[in-house]
Amino acid sequence: MGLAAVFVFFAGMVRGYSGFGFAIIAALCLSFIYSPFESIAIALTLDLLSSLCLLRGITRELNKRLLALLTLGMLGAIPVSLMFISQVSAHQLKMMIAGASLIAGTLIMLNLKIRWLNQRYALLAGAVSGFSMTTASAGGPPLVLYLLNLSLNASELRATAIVFFIFSSLASLIGLLYVDAISTQSIQFSLLLFPAAVFGNMVGKKLFSKYPDPSPRKTIAPILVMLALLIILF
Repeated sequence: MGLAAVFVFFAGMVRGYSGFGFAIIAALCLSFIYSPFESIAIALTLDLLSSLCLLRGITRELNKRLLALLTLGMLGAIPVSLMFISQVSAHQLKMMIAGASLIAGTLIMLNLKIRWLNQRYALLAGAVSGFSMTTASAGGPPLVLYLLNLSLNASELRATAIVFFIFSSLASLIGLLYVDAISTQSIQFSLLLFPAAVFGNMVGKKLFSKYPDPSPRKTIAPILVMLALLIILF
């Protein structure tokens, strides 16, 4: 329980600072001590609850049109992701989480700019993120890769990502509960870890106010790569 709280605090701090990354970092860390399915359930529940704590003061920064398109794409991908997750084993799921994190972290660090990837592809980006969120708690990296190719400032990117992940985590949890992929016990256990997530959010938010231009290449990307390699190798 103590180690889980430390992991959750760390994930909360990263997301409070950057606006994303909580679910995937929490799932990666928690998979060292819990099963992949339990890790996803805990990560998604805490992602949803702690995201609500970050809503204050960000509505003015939202890109509402982009958020609507991303959300529509995400909702369309949920049924496909639920069919997929019912066919994989716990070990396959764990490796899939690590693999998705390794690839996404590497791509973010490379800072690839795809000039044709604009807001017209928001539906597709939302679908990929929604699929990744439900199957591996990895909805953050695909969305970040997409948003980094748009002309968004740090505050707009952070605000749009926070609200999108509230919708995405809620939809994923409802779907996973519906197909019995996760248990209500895991969700209840996550409530015990919620204070650690909130405290991490507060610390990250303080860091953002002090250093308001977080670069995903220097923050979340190295963390994703390191955690993914630890899971794959050990």
